[in-house]
Amino acid sequence: MKPIAILSDIHANLPALLAVLREVQTSGAERVIFLGDLVGYGASPAECVAWVRKLGGDCVMGNHDVEIENVRRPGFRFYDPEWQQRGYQAGLAHAAKSLDMEQAGWLARLPYTMTIPGAVVAHGSWNDPENFNSIEDAESAAPTLAALRQREFKVGFFGHTHLADIFADGADPLDWTGDARVRIPAGVACAVTVGAVGQPRHETDRRASWVLWHPAEQVVEFRKTEYNRLKAAKAIARAGLPLESAVRLLTEEEARFLFQ
Repeated sequence: MKPIAILSDIHANLPALLAVLREVQTSGAERVIFLGDLVGYGASPAECVAWVRKLGGDCVMGNHDVEIENVRRPGFRFYDPEWQQRGYQAGLAHAAKSLDMEQAGWLARLPYTMTIPGAVVAHGSWNDPENFNSIEDAESAAPTLAALRQREFKVGFFGHTHLADIFADGADPLDWTGDARVRIPAGVACAVTVGAVGQPRHETDRRASWVLWHPAEQVVEFRKTEYNRLKAAKAIARAGLPLESAVRLLTEEEARFLFQ
């Protein structure tokens, strides 16, 4: 069985998405799964949604995605008078304006969960997928691990935190075969957060983050992809979106070139 590429939190970052997809092409993956938040923050929501649909549309609902239907309703207004300076709200408004009716309708119909070979996926957590709870540490992972224990497939993949990590039942049950490759023993409940393609939140590493899942071997391979971050940041600035959404993509040194 060939591996599956799992991508999350694209956040309308087209340069990052295309760079990752180029690596996916050479990775041997036969399928690409998206864990939601295709839109928000970035400059190219319509283009990113179009690519996901072109690749088969295997995607679950993210918290940014679910908001689009509301934001597109006639008469909708954000309560915050300074919403245009907030990355979250301004990104939603930009996406709502950029998507056509068919794209917005497709986004609104995304499922909250999905089963894939050897695993399940959701945007935030498995125990309460519609509330988009974050899996950030052992405590917040515990409800999802408890829910996964009851399933045939006990491995779950999640996004939302924008950080790559792995949480498993028991005392150190994982079999690491390298710095970024780990085998999950059969029967072990395990929650994997895959990081973000379009808005990674690692303290120092701004590369796009995603994973390869090898279901037959139960192996997770954490991947990082370099891309033109400055191009993506300048596109955010040109779109009139808050600069915080652009600066987040860059190292301190790269941020000096944002206005050149």
